[in-house]
Amino acid sequence: MQKFLGNNSNIMKQKNRALILNMIKDESGISRAELSKRTGLSRGGITPIINELLSMGLIVETGVSVTDSGRRPITLELNASGCHAIAVDWTRKNYTAAIVDFTGRIVTREQYWFVENDTLDHILNRLKETIGNLLYQSKAKRMAGIGVVAPGPLDIYTGVILSPSNFWGWLNIPIKQILEDTFHLPVFLDNNANAYALAEKNYGRGREYHNFIYMVVDEGIGAGIIIDDRLYRGKGGFGSEIGHISINMDGPKCECGNNGCIEVYATIPQIMRHVNNYAELGMPSSYLTGIRSHRLINWNDILYGLQIGDSVCLNIIRKEAVYLGNILVTLTNVFEPEAIFIGSDIASAGKHLLDPIKEYLHDRTVTKKIHKTDLFLSNLEHASLIGGAMLVIQNFIDRGSYDMI
Repeated sequence: MQKFLGNNSNIMKQKNRALILNMIKDESGISRAELSKRTGLSRGGITPIINELLSMGLIVETGVSVTDSGRRPITLELNASGCHAIAVDWTRKNYTAAIVDFTGRIVTREQYWFVENDTLDHILNRLKETIGNLLYQSKAKRMAGIGVVAPGPLDIYTGVILSPSNFWGWLNIPIKQILEDTFHLPVFLDNNANAYALAEKNYGRGREYHNFIYMVVDEGIGAGIIIDDRLYRGKGGFGSEIGHISINMDGPKCECGNNGCIEVYATIPQIMRHVNNYAELGMPSSYLTGIRSHRLINWNDILYGLQIGDSVCLNIIRKEAVYLGNILVTLTNVFEPEAIFIGSDIASAGKHLLDPIKEYLHDRTVTKKIHKTDLFLSNLEHASLIGGAMLVIQNFIDRGSYDMI
């Protein structure tokens, strides 16, 4: 983390506030002495800043930590009620809105599932009503803003949801302007994969790593890429659209215009389309053909099939592991991450997906004889909401100016 050494200017004061508050966020339970050591600021320089953060209600003193010398200094943590954010996770099936506190805990949330005759105007009005209800119910002293998470592609700088595939035909939605005009709070927009990565980095196992990739597989395929503890977005914010990496140059044409993109083969809807077609023709699985005889097979049926050891379900997930492994080999060879996390709906396949991907990845990467990339299924609940809130909270911390909002 960059050090901002102090002088009496207001700008430097704000930078030092942000530096200290970020360290307290990243290492909950840190002492004043450790903060002084890590920032390079003197104890005399840190003390007034800590006192300000305490008086603002942004941090709290939380007991003691044991040191080698036997002294037991008071430690500091974020105050959960010191700041809140509204998070909105807008998917292809529904939206969920929540209030999230300063420590990433969801205080309350509301969800709405789309129905066939929903128009975009109806959804936007319903969303504004939901957010309004959350704000009315909230007892937050500081509401720092609204973080919206949606499938890409989108323009994070202007706050426009552009043209996600299979998104009910909705496109070019100026969600930032709509919500800012309504609620007079700052609004931040990012894609769901980046939100997952932010949540993992701040509140999950990703805290242990400086460089990692978080792969999301559900109705689409994307990735959040963390490099040197920061989210990599690319020049225009489109830097992690891994769903449009081709695995077959002679394959079917994707909506993006490329041929043989991984999204053509390995999203959950694509898996289900293939499964239902095969079952209709008669698959060697009495379990699946029995389901298909009276309804379409769904993702939960596949998951249950894994539990009971159905051979067709197991083969389907092994094939999925090969598709995803192919992309992860490419990403590992390009970025050489310390770890890879796999999350969203596909992670519910558990070890049946993870084990073959590990084998595929560790047999084919350039660095396989030097070191191995750690591979995990993420177990963070509501990670997209938490990541959406982090868009707001991180911006609030980095400003260094913490007046009442």
